[in-house]
Amino acid sequence: MAVNAEELPDFLLVCKKSDPNIVGCVENSVNNLKPHLKVGFPQYDIPSLEPIDLGNLIVAGSKTGQGVFITANDIKAYGASNWNLKNFNIGEYASKYNFQIELPHLYVTGRYNVDGKILVIPIKGSGKFTGNFTGGAGDVRVKGIHKQINGETHFIVSKLDIKITVSKGKVTLEDLFGGDKTLGDIINRTINQNFEVLSQDLIPLIEKSLARIFKRTANKILERFTMAQLFPL
Repeated sequence: MAVNAEELPDFLLVCKKSDPNIVGCVENSVNNLKPHLKVGFPQYDIPSLEPIDLGNLIVAGSKTGQGVFITANDIKAYGASNWNLKNFNIGEYASKYNFQIELPHLYVTGRYNVDGKILVIPIKGSGKFTGNFTGGAGDVRVKGIHKQINGETHFIVSKLDIKITVSKGKVTLEDLFGGDKTLGDIINRTINQNFEVLSQDLIPLIEKSLARIFKRTANKILERFTMAQLFPL
């Protein structure tokens, strides 16, 4: 629910449009928010970025080419708060922004169910799984609109898109074949030989979750302050 504009808190660093180093100023402002996003903003009903709830995932056997059907639930990602801002660009002041984020390490946990066949070995089971993704990078595009709230003009994020790539990754399914390490290692190795295909299912899930959370977080903060406060000339 919209509220009357508040005084700017110390963690929000404002940049004037007339600043000759406006890009550097905005980068500094965004980086200043980083430690606060890690722990969350209880006063704004914004949870911590650690962990991010990714929901559920289905990996169809036809995509892996191994005749395996995997479902995963209660998926959580850790490490998103350790992003690094790169190549910030102002497409249009108080309207469009483009930048990149580095995601050095994402650690994913959840529970899986698997049913199918790999290397003619029937495989069926359930348990915990973990995933490690390194060398991640995301292209982010932000578009905002000017909205009237309680008679004042506010900047609100209307669209936020993230496209993520990772350089390396590994997924481990635990407790396969009742904990048989030899057979479990064979299956996990085979699955990870198809990691690029598997990541095509998992990475979009991370993209959508990050986009949703970043947009919600931004607007929870932005709706409290006016354009005049956040984007002075």
